[in-house]
Amino acid sequence: MFNDIRVQIIVVLLTTGLLGFVSFPAAAAVRIEGQVQAGGGPLARSEVTLWGASAGEPKQLAQTRTRADGQFELRAKETSDKDVVLYLIAKGGEPSVGKGGGDNPAIVFLAVLGGKPPARVVVNEFTTAASVWTHAQFLGGTAIKGHALGLRIAAGNVPNFVDLATGGWGDVIQDPLNSSQTPTMANFATLANVLAGCATRVSADVCGKLFTAAAPATGSAPTDTLTAAEAIARYPWYKPGEALRVAGLVLSDGEGQDDASHALQPVSLLCAERMGTASQVRRRRLSRGREGHVRQRGQPLGRR
Repeated sequence: MFNDIRVQIIVVLLTTGLLGFVSFPAAAAVRIEGQVQAGGGPLARSEVTLWGASAGEPKQLAQTRTRADGQFELRAKETSDKDVVLYLIAKGGEPSVGKGGGDNPAIVFLAVLGGKPPARVVVNEFTTAASVWTHAQFLGGTAIKGHALGLRIAAGNVPNFVDLATGGWGDVIQDPLNSSQTPTMANFATLANVLAGCATRVSADVCGKLFTAAAPATGSAPTDTLTAAEAIARYPWYKPGEALRVAGLVLSDGEGQDDASHALQPVSLLCAERMGTASQVRRRRLSRGREGHVRQRGQPLGRR
């Protein structure tokens, strides 16, 4: 009889455990649609990879290539836990905007999406600049890693710079404190312009000049737009004059040669630090567009 009771207890425990396992809800897989852009136009045949960042090495979750219209769709069977931050890397591709045809291997764009990515994402120069300046301490090439709290805070700041769903301005950077009262927005536009100029090959040697201008104090020169942005973010004080000619090549109205070194200063958003004198701010010639937003003359290519 004792054995019968023990068998019944074991059966109950196994049944309860089994039922508990079966009834546990499975997390939904990650699905992301979007478009990769360069200079405001589609970037065809760009390799787009979804990564999961954490304290260890980032994990590749999905990969695809953009279509002729720059559109892509990614599906990841694995779901990330609460401590993982998702991000997209777009490499290479054929820009529809610009003078140079064919694949441009110097293009590497970044968009940090956070723990819960939006259903639709645009990856471009804006998302790259926003993601680099918020994640500079966690970035090494295309790899992002760091402690969970720091990654969450950094990812949470990206939408302040850029609207991930549209690839345009974020809400906070359009506030007067970051636009008309300080050069934060103008600096950000200049940085995006420089990246767009290389991506769309506004001249045959613009990428080479950008990489030379962005070369860090120690180590080798960058070889793509992402590592160039990282170097600028980490060493804004090193040879700022080299970037003057690069910005002059990129800005369509010929402005920027006096302002490019200023644009290499760290873009301060949350504190809205003043990064220049009043005369430097006035030289930005901020004007108001039809939407009522402050924008810079020579704004990012194809972007309002």
